[in-house]
Amino acid sequence: MSDVSEIISSFYLPVTGGKLLLPNVSVAEVVAFQEPEQDDVSNPDYYLGKIRWRGLMLPLLSFEIANESRFELSSASRIAVINSVGVSNEELPFFAVVTQGIPRLVKITEESIESTEEQPGPAQAAVVRVDGEEASIPNLEFLESLVMPYIA
Repeated sequence: MSDVSEIISSFYLPVTGGKLLLPNVSVAEVVAFQEPEQDDVSNPDYYLGKIRWRGLMLPLLSFEIANESRFELSSASRIAVINSVGVSNEELPFFAVVTQGIPRLVKITEESIESTEEQPGPAQAAVVRVDGEEASIPNLEFLESLVMPYIA
């Protein structure tokens, strides 16, 4: 048996009031913020519209609003394109979330991550601490379920 811990390359994605922690294989690309195209119907607040990315129209959402938190756009806002993980990923291979800046690469080991006492919100799988920094692990399947009605 090896004494070497597996290292998982991950990203901290800054969001209003915190950061998301995702394995880097979950993030297809981070692009400059673009105004989303709006549908002609009334939508929930977390659904911001659709963006164009590599010839595709992707649903864009606010993680913060989906998690019942405060959301704001800023001059630092970016868009993270996320690889879908759910069973419906043929219909929705990617979706996008607004971030509040450029992601930061972090190396995670089993020893460097610990759970916290904080109760996760609806869009969080867990709230953890990595080397002393608190981060949210998003519930990607939940987020995908929120945008499924908006794929075309």
